[in-house]
Amino acid sequence: MEDTKQKAQNVIDTWNTKDLDALQKLYGEDTTFFDPLLNDDIKGKTILEYAQGIYDAFPDLEIVIKGITTADNLAMIEWVQKGTNTGDVMRKPATGRYVEIPAVSVFRFNGTSFVSQRDYWDLKKLVIDLFQE
Repeated sequence: MEDTKQKAQNVIDTWNTKDLDALQKLYGEDTTFFDPLLNDDIKGKTILEYAQGIYDAFPDLEIVIKGITTADNLAMIEWVQKGTNTGDVMRKPATGRYVEIPAVSVFRFNGTSFVSQRDYWDLKKLVIDLFQE
């Protein structure tokens, strides 16, 4: 299970590099990704476009892991996304506000393959922290 924990840690570490080439190698064409801002799972280059949008909105993005739990080829990570909004987000202009949004990700692996990532976080908190006067 330590191997699964290390794979999950690697996913978060890769997001923190803000390196789209590294993300492309990690996700490939078959890995699915879901986030509350999406209507459905996305794959491949669409994940990279989504990641670029996050990096544009929060150039100082940092994902801080609070804990990792694993079982077989499954990892659940509790984390906090931290960053200052200096780019458009949710079709709204930058607010310059700093946010910390708690979240949980569920990662599935199949041997050495990264199968899926599903993120769960409080969209209402993001909206209030960014846009409420």
